[in-house]
Amino acid sequence: MVITLALLIPVTALVTGYFTLKAVQLGLRWQIEVRSEQPPSMETPVTQVQRVVQERQEFKDTQEQIAVMNEWLNGEVR
Repeated sequence: MVITLALLIPVTALVTGYFTLKAVQLGLRWQIEVRSEQPPSMETPVTQVQRVVQERQEFKDTQEQIAVMNEWLNGEVR
């Protein structure tokens, strides 16, 4: 019990510090974008990862479509 509590307190402090740092970073970025008369973009690390995953899926879909069209038009199977 004591070991779990001894590990839980520093981990909680690190996680809280990380979220606080990210919140300050996003707030400062938002203020800079507003001052430069740009629409503020609140892109979080989660949305960045989602965008990359979506781009990879679109690339795979495109490659699959190219392979199907190549097989259909040329009779080649890769």
